[in-house]
Amino acid sequence: MPWCPKCKTEFREGVTVCSDCQAELVEELPVEDEEIQEEELLEEEEWAFLQTVEDDRELDVIESVLRSFDIITLRKYRWAGGYLKVVMGVSTFGVDLYVPESRLALAREVLNGDFEDVEQE
Repeated sequence: MPWCPKCKTEFREGVTVCSDCQAELVEELPVEDEEIQEEELLEEEEWAFLQTVEDDRELDVIESVLRSFDIITLRKYRWAGGYLKVVMGVSTFGVDLYVPESRLALAREVLNGDFEDVEQE
């Protein structure tokens, strides 16, 4: 199926121009540089334990704050928590949160509320 490289909209076969932005469609979307960098980081970087979070709402807030500082995270459900999350939609065992080792100090500063002292890279 053709895609618009500008607005990332998928079109049906036979369409050659995006109806929204008038760009010529391509067969595959190019992989974003940011996606490539994140994939490389996932493969190469060692992960460091940051903290255990009790529920998904708190975890979502923490991950959102860390993302605003370009810190990616990895969730690891404790014990049977991953299974419970799939089956029941919630885990009562908590979630261990990991960040790339090179970003651990920054992540700790951010979560401690030292926003004035932290410069975004």
